[in-house]
Amino acid sequence: MKALCLWQPWASLIPLGFKLIETRSWQTKHRGDLLICSALKHSKEQEDWFYANIHPLTKNLHYKELPFGAAVAIVDLFDCVCMDQEMITRQRPLEKLVGNWQVGRYAWHLRNIRPITPFRVTGKQSLFEVDVNLQRSYRQHGG
Repeated sequence: MKALCLWQPWASLIPLGFKLIETRSWQTKHRGDLLICSALKHSKEQEDWFYANIHPLTKNLHYKELPFGAAVAIVDLFDCVCMDQEMITRQRPLEKLVGNWQVGRYAWHLRNIRPITPFRVTGKQSLFEVDVNLQRSYRQHGG
């Protein structure tokens, strides 16, 4: 399965439903299932950003509890478009907060977001392949 690695907390914001568009400097022709993974790397800056911006929205979630170096969700990547000012202006405030919205960057539109029980993945740059048994990885809805 194609996979994409993001730093935390941005990786976990997707299965939490806070992030429906991933913003990238590059486009992809890939459409369909995409495994969202979190990088192993973390920093004080990422933790500070989380507590300033996300923790007030979900006080029960703590940065150090996020899975690092793991797959966290499977999504349907259904579109990838170059951003223009009009598109950026139309985004909801939360989406703008959790992405890098600049004219000329790319918006990867996600839907059918399926949180999974995290499992260890070694992240890579760009899209990469992960051999995954979907039957064992999906978290049961509501459980």
